[in-house]
Amino acid sequence: MKTKCLALAVALMSVCPVLSWGQVADPLEDVLILYDFNALKCDWANTPPAFCAPCVWATDLSLDRLSQGLLDGGPDGTKFRSFDDWDSSYDYSFARTDFSAVSGTLSYDVYVRADAIANISGVSFDWQRLGNSSVDAIQATIFWEGPAGSIQYCSSGPIALDGTESWNSRELDFPIDVTPLPTGIDTSGKQFHIEFYAWGNNGGALLLDNVALKGMCAPIPEPGGAILIAAAGMALLLRRRVRA
Repeated sequence: MKTKCLALAVALMSVCPVLSWGQVADPLEDVLILYDFNALKCDWANTPPAFCAPCVWATDLSLDRLSQGLLDGGPDGTKFRSFDDWDSSYDYSFARTDFSAVSGTLSYDVYVRADAIANISGVSFDWQRLGNSSVDAIQATIFWEGPAGSIQYCSSGPIALDGTESWNSRELDFPIDVTPLPTGIDTSGKQFHIEFYAWGNNGGALLLDNVALKGMCAPIPEPGGAILIAAAGMALLLRRRVRA
């Protein structure tokens, strides 16, 4: 009987973080941050996230040396951005002393709430090349502060962008066989810096839409709440036994 009660309590505690914020299955259930540009009014407008999961918040999408435009008719028929003036050839450094972006990148910072945990899996985006002068490679890199205060990173590595004049979707993972990303309680209160770097040909325009950080998150259960859940599970089992 004790074993059954404990098992039920553990099961209830495992789903409690999801239920406590009212999350339900939807297209954003594995999205932590989303930039979709639909609410923007002009080229030079700031680009805040269109969606943040309850456990995180993020900065505006930031440009370093790049130029941008705002156009209509993206993959879902709505607004998208054009990013131009990338590097013609690969010239990128992973070495960092802080979370400042390097030249020729598109980036944003994500902060996990102190009362929450998150697991980050990768990034996704819709993309289109305008022609043969457009960049034909991209990589995504995530940076965070390690236990000793040094800046650590994990990168998708170079990914080819093939074809022109049609929209494509791409998801880039952060490999687990390099520096492991913090997970679970190690993400609580932590800052992450996500950076996109594209290059090739003449460094020409790359069209982007629905730029997302993928993953899951949940609040940290309070000890008192966990005890109540366990007690509720035991009471439910006892009530069923009496009725039987």
